[in-house]
Amino acid sequence: MSSLSSIASMLSSSTGMGGATREIQPTTGRVDFPLTVAEEARPPCFSKRIRAETAQAHRITESTSFVKSILRGAVDIESYRNMQTGLYLIYSAMEEELERHCLHPLVRSVYFSALSRCSALEQDLDFLWGEAWRDCLQITPARQQYVDRIRWVGENDPGLLVAHSYTRYMGDLSGGQVVERVVRRSLKIQGKEGFRFFHFDDIHDVKEFKNIYRRRLDGLAMSQTQAKGIIAESNRVFTLNRQIFEELEGSWIRALVKLVPTGFSQRQVVSY
Repeated sequence: MSSLSSIASMLSSSTGMGGATREIQPTTGRVDFPLTVAEEARPPCFSKRIRAETAQAHRITESTSFVKSILRGAVDIESYRNMQTGLYLIYSAMEEELERHCLHPLVRSVYFSALSRCSALEQDLDFLWGEAWRDCLQITPARQQYVDRIRWVGENDPGLLVAHSYTRYMGDLSGGQVVERVVRRSLKIQGKEGFRFFHFDDIHDVKEFKNIYRRRLDGLAMSQTQAKGIIAESNRVFTLNRQIFEELEGSWIRALVKLVPTGFSQRQVVSY
């Protein structure tokens, strides 16, 4: 059969009753229909959203002189133990409220006993100050404001504790060992004593744990209003942290005078 007769045969077989033309289907059987409506883009998962919408507040907090000084190694024993004292006051309040509300529908999703820092901080302060370390606890205006906010949240809107957990613990897991390495080099201290805060002994794979935490954030059963509230509270927490650091800048200046000739010149950025 010639090529022309083959084409004629195909055309003939494709006509049906009344001479109507049938569309020849591909041999695979696949039929593609034109897309009339573009598929709407899915909204970002909550863990990405909270990270993106707190990024600016995070950068501003990291830009304080005290944080820069720590990352450059300009720290002495006085400024370090002053910093850890402030952390103890904050974590004591936060972890008390997290435990009190650990069965709350939102809080329970991000409540992990392995994250608790109070016991580690108590051991660090015992090493840094001595057995009478509790007598050295000083509540400054910025620390008081931070603690008051934690207590208010626990009493009035416990779901917002998710923001406090996220901002503090993810920061500790992401950048704690960077801070430890710099401070340890500056103070010339060996061993774990004084640095237990930076070690999560019950978490064996930090990267995987952070992924688990993010998945818990993504799975929170909350309304858009609640989601916006948690993001707003996270930004507030960064502001409270910045105010704590600004209070500590006096001790940084003393340390800088002593240590800047041998301090680091490289800044390391911490990302959640």
